[in-house]
Amino acid sequence: MMNFKHLIVKQTCPLVTQIAGAHRKPRWLPVAKSKIYRIPKRPVISEEERLELLRINNNYKTQMRAIRRFYHEEMIREKSSLESASSAMSQRLEADEWEKCVQLNVKWNTQVAAEREERRKLELAAMEDYAFKRMETKDTEFKKRITKASEQIREQKELSSTFITPENLDAAIDQALANPIDYNYAIDLKGNQYPGRDTPIVYEKNIEKTSA
Repeated sequence: MMNFKHLIVKQTCPLVTQIAGAHRKPRWLPVAKSKIYRIPKRPVISEEERLELLRINNNYKTQMRAIRRFYHEEMIREKSSLESASSAMSQRLEADEWEKCVQLNVKWNTQVAAEREERRKLELAAMEDYAFKRMETKDTEFKKRITKASEQIREQKELSSTFITPENLDAAIDQALANPIDYNYAIDLKGNQYPGRDTPIVYEKNIEKTSA
């Protein structure tokens, strides 16, 4: 009945309660005071038993060393085979990836070349249009300058008939003496001109006094 209760407690509370076995105390209790300073006596082993244990231990170490070496060599062999297979596979994958990159690069270069050619055509058309407009502007300015120069030449030709030349110099002198012109004149506030230096000016106040 007691064992059955212990089993129930162990199953229900395995993390909280620890049931100590027969003649053993729980783990969380410290060392008993009567056993703190007790030094256990080393067991005495005979020479034959010691040699036998040493032989068995050496055989065990040798066997374990052989087993470890076998598994180590087996692991190295498998690793080398996997590396060779993976290297071949990686080379094949790398070659496939390189081929894909080359094809993609060719595609991009073709696309960029087509875009560059289209852009060059548009730029060339724009340059031609700009040059044509500049030529038209220059032609218009040149025509205006020619028209203006022709007009000035015509005006100068018309004025040349009034120029004083050595042939008509005497006639021009006689006409100037016969028709003297006085370029001195005065202007009042109403805009009336009074030519000559000696022309008397009659003011309105004087006119009103005279009329009165």
